[in-house]
Amino acid sequence: MATSGFRPKLVLFDLDDTLCDHNASLRLRLRMAFAEACRGLDDVDLDALVEASVARSVFGTDHFADILAQVGAGTPERVERAVASYVSDRYRGLKLFDEALEVVDAVRQHARVGMITNGPSVIQRDKIARLRIADAFPFILVSEEVGVWKPDPAIFQRALELGEAAPHEAVYVGDNPEHDVAGARAAGLASVWVNRNGREWPGGPPPDYTIANLRELLPLFGFDGTR
Repeated sequence: MATSGFRPKLVLFDLDDTLCDHNASLRLRLRMAFAEACRGLDDVDLDALVEASVARSVFGTDHFADILAQVGAGTPERVERAVASYVSDRYRGLKLFDEALEVVDAVRQHARVGMITNGPSVIQRDKIARLRIADAFPFILVSEEVGVWKPDPAIFQRALELGEAAPHEAVYVGDNPEHDVAGARAAGLASVWVNRNGREWPGGPPPDYTIANLRELLPLFGFDGTR
């Protein structure tokens, strides 16, 4: 990958589906929950139920009854079994992407780093502790603790203060077009869209840069010793 010509002083990272594979963990938990609910039923397409749930783009389990009703598993007992399975291990299968820590450590040799993540404090802080990545970041902002969620520019502005950088000196790295790319743009930061699965850009102002994995950050900003 060619260098961008831009050398940021501050590199901010998203957590879920940028540093860790939240999507894979979520799908695993949903599949196991729906399998538990559908025990004894024939020819249930669990993958279709998972996709229907993911398409709702909502937190929690309130939609489980609607999803399970589509396959005749919407009884209170079956829904309760699904919910119990889903909440029994919130972090089932959750892992960092292979290159995550390696890249963050490499970036730290050239720029300051920080993290901004959306979500409830108790969940995100526990997740960060389990992933053992807290020590890699001088500061971590969790939306519930700050009082605003991405894409609100205020949470990015707080990160700029902590990272001692002006907006034009910083870049935000994330996977979500709205929360990460649009949020960074609104706060005056450059944006890097992490597009691991070759998705089409959904519309609106595009990111400043697009990468397929975090390793591509290093040559993009000359953090690999190429300049």
